Amino acid sequence: MMKELRLKVKVDSKGRVTIPQHIRESLSIGTGTYFEMMVDFENKQIVLKPLIKGRSEGIVLDVLVKANTAKDLYEIMNTCIEGGYDIISFNCIHGEAYECTLSVYAIDEEQASKLRRLLHNYLRI
Repeated sequence: MMKELRLKVKVDSKGRVTIPQHIRESLSIGTGTYFEMMVDFENKQIVLKPLIKGRSEGIVLDVLVKANTAKDLYEIMNTCIEGGYDIISFNCIHGEAYECTLSVYAIDEEQASKLRRLLHNYLRI
């Protein structure tokens, strides 16, 4: 099997690039597969690395959060989505406040730590 392949691809009007089918199949990339994107601004390069669940790369992070309002829940979810985290589950019990367990897929411990910092106002200790 070839170790490396270079192709010319084109960005469409929505900023998307299509990965050819034969490459998607050989790398087990399906609809909904997440990628780690590394951007080298100095050299103007982008490298995409598929994150295949079940591989040794990445971690599942369980975060306990407390939200006083539905708006807080929205902020928590929005923070995860905007940060590019794959939300696996989000379970809440509502009493005086929402107490939730949020399971997310993070690329590495650095990204997991970043999420903890982003959600520090909501973390339940």
